[in-house]
Amino acid sequence: MSVMGLRIAVTVLLGTTLLTVAGSVMGEMVATMPPIFREEDMGLLTQQGIRHQAVAFPTDDGSMLRGWFFPADQPDSPAVTYAPATARDQRSGLSLVPQLHAANYHVLLFSYRGHGLSDGSRWGFTYGDAESRDLEAAVRFLRETEGLRRIGVIGHSAGAVSGILSAARDPEIGAVVAVAPFTCVDEVWNTNRPTVVPQALLDLTLRLTEMRKGFDRSDVCALDAVHLVAPRPLLIIHGTQDQRITQEQVHRLFAAAEEPKNLWLVEGASHNSIRDPMLDQLMPEVIAFLDSALRTPE
Repeated sequence: MSVMGLRIAVTVLLGTTLLTVAGSVMGEMVATMPPIFREEDMGLLTQQGIRHQAVAFPTDDGSMLRGWFFPADQPDSPAVTYAPATARDQRSGLSLVPQLHAANYHVLLFSYRGHGLSDGSRWGFTYGDAESRDLEAAVRFLRETEGLRRIGVIGHSAGAVSGILSAARDPEIGAVVAVAPFTCVDEVWNTNRPTVVPQALLDLTLRLTEMRKGFDRSDVCALDAVHLVAPRPLLIIHGTQDQRITQEQVHRLFAAAEEPKNLWLVEGASHNSIRDPMLDQLMPEVIAFLDSALRTPE
């Protein structure tokens, strides 16, 4: 091969590599981008027929998060806040409100930074690192602003991981319901790697994502933190047909947790259907779990 031919070949190789890496990074950005929050979507609240108020509260770093607070009829009732999955905002928790409200729970739905009407970049989702800090800000709002002390967390997917990470740091969280949680962010990336994507490219994309978003994958590992949830009760709910997070991962996560803990495997449920419609259908049993954790015995 001539020198000119070699230069052309190297240029083509470098260009292809850069385009491939850029495409992977862009793909990650699109996959984690939150939906557009439209003002007309506020109409969803009227369908609930439940009193609510728009709220805002700060994170530790000064970002302002926004959401909806649904007060219970009895002021001294327990509270539940919902932690959304990837590319979801506060609207994703609306279907849970009627049953929780009927069971006399205060409910807080909020959006992570960069989601909904909350401050922050739409491109900054960190798989549970910053999101777990946002969840702690939500719990702090319930505790300090609303004066509530018995607080539980329900989360789906990355929201479930956020719930585990937050409860491991915050002893004021009284119970965690983790729906389809993953073990660690690098493991869930590997589980979902398309066969056409080389392992080296996946590793590079994750590393670039960490650098761009300013988080460390070692801080997003529920497997390392789940034992710290105890002695607060932990409920893990998982679908047997979940292709994104394997049963083997969930069993390892459950094994790493300390008592009291429960694992519910829902036959035939996928990663998405375990949240909708299955979690809605399981809410009577979930509320019974929360009652046993958060309500003072008679």
